Amino acid sequence: MAIYWLGFGLGTTFYPAMLQMFMTPEGISASTTFSDHVWLHDGLDILSVALLIFVLGGVRATRTTLRAAATVAALPAIAMIYGLLMTPYWSPLFLIPGAGCLAFAVWGFVLSSRAPA
Repeated sequence: MAIYWLGFGLGTTFYPAMLQMFMTPEGISASTTFSDHVWLHDGLDILSVALLIFVLGGVRATRTTLRAAATVAALPAIAMIYGLLMTPYWSPLFLIPGAGCLAFAVWGFVLSSRAPA
């Protein structure tokens, strides 16, 4: 999950225009230097989450850490699905990273249910 987020975070931080491949023509035309600046901040946020997940990968897995990692994965998926359904800016291609996040969330919750108490 950390490697997945690392790639996405580096892309959004250093090449915000990459996200236009997930946008509709209306979303692309609404892009501004301010929205690129916001993507830079989002990219740094994503990189911080990737770093946290790398660190959590080195500690003993408990139900709590697995649930926390699963929740971290679920929140972007929820935001992506919400953005796709409630705004005209995102193309269905945006479901691909959302599905990846959702898969990590489900996997984390399954693992947490199997972890010893």
